Amino acid sequence: MMNRGAGGRRIPKRFLAILFLAPLWVASAGYAGTLTWCLPTTYMDGTPIPTAESRKIVVEVYAGPTKDGPWKMIATSLPGATSVAVMDPLPWETLWYTAKSSLSGSKSVYAAPTKKTNYSIPIPPTLRKIARKMFAWKIIVLPVFLLFLAGVVWALRVRGRKRKG
Repeated sequence: MMNRGAGGRRIPKRFLAILFLAPLWVASAGYAGTLTWCLPTTYMDGTPIPTAESRKIVVEVYAGPTKDGPWKMIATSLPGATSVAVMDPLPWETLWYTAKSSLSGSKSVYAAPTKKTNYSIPIPPTLRKIARKMFAWKIIVLPVFLLFLAGVVWALRVRGRKRKG
């Protein structure tokens, strides 16, 4: 069966099926984890930050490809929070993370950067579901047993031939 596309060209239905099913095979980036920190306890001039004020500190989290940036803001914490969820780097990519805290309009300098490298091999979610159904324990036992049995029979036949010869 063929459909007509733009310009009157014929488009096979198989191609349309692949086109519409392709997004199911693409693994999207997920939240890798949580970046945590300790809130500052003193202002830049050394005077202590009162507890009531420390609950108003907002932290902006930045990510970049190298230790020196360029930095792109990826998340902002709630006031007084000490963690935020961040996106996982793409497979085989390294991302550097840093943060700035702000209180009453004044911002700190960038914190010491830290990095994360994603060494995982991406498995699309659809493929993962199919694999779980195909490789259920009950389904694997019989083929593995039959393969083992075929190996034993083959070994006995080879051994029997060596005795005759």
